[in-house]
Amino acid sequence: MYFYIYDSFISDRKYERVMAAVEIALTDLGITGKIGRLTPFTNARGLVRDETRRGAKTIVAVGNDETVSQVVAGLGDADVTLGLIPIGQPNSIAKSLGIPPGAEACEVLSRRVIQKIDLGKINGQYFLWQVVIPPGRYTVEGEGDYRISSVDSECEIVVSNIRSAELALRGPAALRHPGDPQDGRLDMLMIPKRSGGFLGGRGKNEEAGLIPLRRLKVSSDEPFTVVVDGRKTEYREALIEIAPSRLKVVTGKERLFAA
Repeated sequence: MYFYIYDSFISDRKYERVMAAVEIALTDLGITGKIGRLTPFTNARGLVRDETRRGAKTIVAVGNDETVSQVVAGLGDADVTLGLIPIGQPNSIAKSLGIPPGAEACEVLSRRVIQKIDLGKINGQYFLWQVVIPPGRYTVEGEGDYRISSVDSECEIVVSNIRSAELALRGPAALRHPGDPQDGRLDMLMIPKRSGGFLGGRGKNEEAGLIPLRRLKVSSDEPFTVVVDGRKTEYREALIEIAPSRLKVVTGKERLFAA
């Protein structure tokens, strides 16, 4: 049983044509289902809870990166499969999973090539793709005695479960290889605003700048912005950790990680 969660922006007239094509494709493929809508008065957690109690086994996020972020954060401990129908922008998460936009995504959904992948957690909230902490001065504590403190310069911190093509263009050659959301690790990358200025501990990959970790803590003297799968929030301290094999997700042939 499929349950589709539509984001509120989809009601905009500019999406009428693409949504008509999506709904025709779902009918032709025989995978229609109940529709729920995100509004200021409804949230993904409540929709998922109610529909899984009624027997929904596949939850489909219809929208952009922020839609997927809300749905993943709302899954809780529900034993369901996640599907995506990308509408609007940005849709980097769908691209990483090999899901084409609009009605083409319905074909991928109907084929049901399902992978079991890791999720990340930040202060108890699940995320699928990545956490981005904009440039600032932070202390990062990892496993064992790993510790990094920014000294003279600000740095951006990216903690990824699945690395995006956009991230690969900004970093060293190692980033051009997709991250593996099935390896039980998160990849941390620190991008200095200017060269130098960091103290590192054991385990740092000097060539790539990537640090594979199961958990880390980022802290600062001042509250800092955190972008979780495209959604902004604010913390003074962020505990980021891996949830291995937590999610079943429908993927396409162009996904950025191996089967």
